[in-house]
Amino acid sequence: MKKFLSISLLFVTLVLLTAACGGGGAEDLLSDIEERGTIRVSTDANYAPQSYLDENGDFVGFDIDVATEIAERLGVEVEFVTPDWDVITAGNWGGQWDMSVGSMTVTTDRQQVLDFAEPAYYFTPAQFAAAEGSGIESLDDINGQAVCVGLSTTYETWLNGDIAALGLPDSSFYADPPTDVTIVPLQTDNDCFQSIQAGRDEFSVFLTSNTVVQAAIDGDVPVYRVDSPVYSENLAVAFDKSSELDDTSLVQRVGEIIAEMHDDGTLSELSMKWFSEDLTMDPTQ
Repeated sequence: MKKFLSISLLFVTLVLLTAACGGGGAEDLLSDIEERGTIRVSTDANYAPQSYLDENGDFVGFDIDVATEIAERLGVEVEFVTPDWDVITAGNWGGQWDMSVGSMTVTTDRQQVLDFAEPAYYFTPAQFAAAEGSGIESLDDINGQAVCVGLSTTYETWLNGDIAALGLPDSSFYADPPTDVTIVPLQTDNDCFQSIQAGRDEFSVFLTSNTVVQAAIDGDVPVYRVDSPVYSENLAVAFDKSSELDDTSLVQRVGEIIAEMHDDGTLSELSMKWFSEDLTMDPTQ
């Protein structure tokens, strides 16, 4: 009888430990998310209007709304985490978060370590902007300049002339990179215009999404657009290829949800809400 009780107690203990560790016996990542009732999403806390913290310390923005809607359609709650962008794009997340809804461009290099849901959920043009009084009026004026970009972004890759690493369609490119530039990488794109706003003078021009430029202008930052956009980005939800649990069904389901959000107008509505324009149509089509 004592032996039977000992075995029973051991069994109960193992069950409780497994539940506490979140194991749950899930065979894939989607099942694991459904069992725990929460999906962990990486995003940027300083990338308005896509994602940022409001005065109450709450996450808001286009990407935040998209991620929240995906979670709702999965039937789970959303939890946001904010690792550095270069950590997100490097893959090997170690199970610390489940997906990235952070305006990530699908590139050849990133596809080596990340899976992407299809279709893309929106598209943005890459745009140069300069500080007022800089005298930079055209793309030619950027030759030989110091240019600020977000670290490990497509803007940095494009300025380096590594078009193959981007893997975007030829029709996505509208201009050639400027020559002899000195690239100044900061942790986020918004750090570029915020540095100009703070009076730093190591650069006068930066490259980022047109949506970020508009947000800076709307916030009375003394910057202006330089010429027309230089290329278009296709932005998609990303997942870690090296996830311990298979992500195939999650990638497929999120892709289906994104397609549904295109079809029912949800993405267009969110785009109009945050950007005052519909950026959900592929400009290369």
